[in-house]
Amino acid sequence: MMTTRPRPAPEPWTPPHDADVLAAFAGRLKVWKPLDVEALLDDVADALDDLPPTAMDVPDLLQRLQAHLGQLATISIANEASEKEDDVARLLVRGETLRASPLPSEPAKAQGHLRQVGWVVNELVERLVEAQYMKGTE
Repeated sequence: MMTTRPRPAPEPWTPPHDADVLAAFAGRLKVWKPLDVEALLDDVADALDDLPPTAMDVPDLLQRLQAHLGQLATISIANEASEKEDDVARLLVRGETLRASPLPSEPAKAQGHLRQVGWVVNELVERLVEAQYMKGTE
């Protein structure tokens, strides 16, 4: 027989009264998109595949990977994963460095940059799933 202990009642929530705070919150909700792990893994696979994407596809794929990286960073920060997991902190720093770097114009270097971003996204997902900060594709 399993018994459960009663949980303390949550503290009552009071909404912010500042119009600017509410407007900023509403704006963030409008552009928010849930993390699509399957699409993320598809993009990582495309970036790291032995057959590289065409030069025309690299900018779009890089943009999607950078968006995934931003979502993973938000999950990491919200869960304080970067403070608890050294690997997560290191990957977030590497990812931010890559996001700030412009896409090289030379195709081989652009491909290398894309692969680096794909690798960071892949490793970050693995660390966050392993540490149970997010669910995988089960």
